[in-house]
Amino acid sequence: MRVVLSLLLAVGLIIFTASASKPSFNGSAPGCSGGGCHNLQDGIVSVAANGLTVEVTVSGVTPGKKVAGELVDASGTVVDVIDKTGNNPFTLTAPQEGMYRVNAGFKNPQLKWDSTMVNISLTGVEPPMVTNEIREFQLYPNHPNPFNPSTRIQFSLPTADNIQLIVYNIRGQEVRTLASGFFQAGSYAFIWDGKNNNGKQLPSGVYIGVLKGSQELRSIRMVLTK
Repeated sequence: MRVVLSLLLAVGLIIFTASASKPSFNGSAPGCSGGGCHNLQDGIVSVAANGLTVEVTVSGVTPGKKVAGELVDASGTVVDVIDKTGNNPFTLTAPQEGMYRVNAGFKNPQLKWDSTMVNISLTGVEPPMVTNEIREFQLYPNHPNPFNPSTRIQFSLPTADNIQLIVYNIRGQEVRTLASGFFQAGSYAFIWDGKNNNGKQLPSGVYIGVLKGSQELRSIRMVLTK
């Protein structure tokens, strides 16, 4: 516990949870165990993905001071973390393709952090992200479709909301939860690898992707081929 606290005080970074809490580099579990030393500062973190590597840049840092960051997968698990480094930008590495959240920040001149999403895809087939002003709760057609072995599912939220992105088989049985939690307004994308929640490859067939919000619901038809 002392080690975790020392790292938190030395680095001063904040880490993401479903309620956007702050980081403490607490093993594989995000969150800072009740700490509240940092302030959210929108726009200070930018990212660029190259394969499984994510380059993270933090702006507003006093020259020569340390920065830190972590990579959090869709289930809320920290998959890579840099507790402090003089390199800015620095790199984080994802274990596989998918949608990840990057949390990063600094201690000097003030205690600030920011959070942003990054999509990791190795398929080489990427439709353009929705960049216009988001006005509707929307679930877009997956791409590619039909697909094998994976497909990209994108949705947009005009306002912050608690959402679930779930895949059902043709009999209406839930087979995979891709996202569940509180999301800020914006455009998001997740990669589905054709597997169920237990990591078992599903058979060829028609599957239904459903985006559930607090007051909205959208669905798409997806075809998995072998």
